[in-house]
Amino acid sequence: MKKALTIAAVFFCQIAWATPPSDASIQELLDVTQTKQLLDNSMAQIDAMMQRGMQQQLAGQEISAEDQQVLDEMSQQLIALIKSEMSWKKMSPVIIDVYQQSLTQSEVDGMLDFYKTDSGRALIAKMPLIMQKTMEMMQQKAVQMSPKMREIQKVAMAKIRENNSKKQ
Repeated sequence: MKKALTIAAVFFCQIAWATPPSDASIQELLDVTQTKQLLDNSMAQIDAMMQRGMQQQLAGQEISAEDQQVLDEMSQQLIALIKSEMSWKKMSPVIIDVYQQSLTQSEVDGMLDFYKTDSGRALIAKMPLIMQKTMEMMQQKAVQMSPKMREIQKVAMAKIRENNSKKQ
């Protein structure tokens, strides 16, 4: 009898452990970790990254005021699109769903406990800087890889042209 009760207790503990987190607990986690502010900050970083990317693409090229206006309008349209499609209103339900599919209530509770500590609050406070530096390093890597990527594309396109000429 004791063995059956122990097995039943373990079974129910496992079920409780695997309980998906509630909307309220995930919302609290998102609030505590300032996820909305991180998303808003990342929009500004994306804008700056796009601007730097365009400047690098045009480096050394003279462009007319008319062409610059077209590029400025394009940039504004792209940023508006990104901000619209990645707004907190549109992204929060998706984020909540991902958290519910990926985490248990116990894990969310543990995270909430951590993020309410001094170390957790420090991580939250420093995360925007960490993300900014990470994005800057990724952009630098992309710039460094760009010539190699163009060369790979050039070789592939040459092979395709060669294959097509053989077929004719």
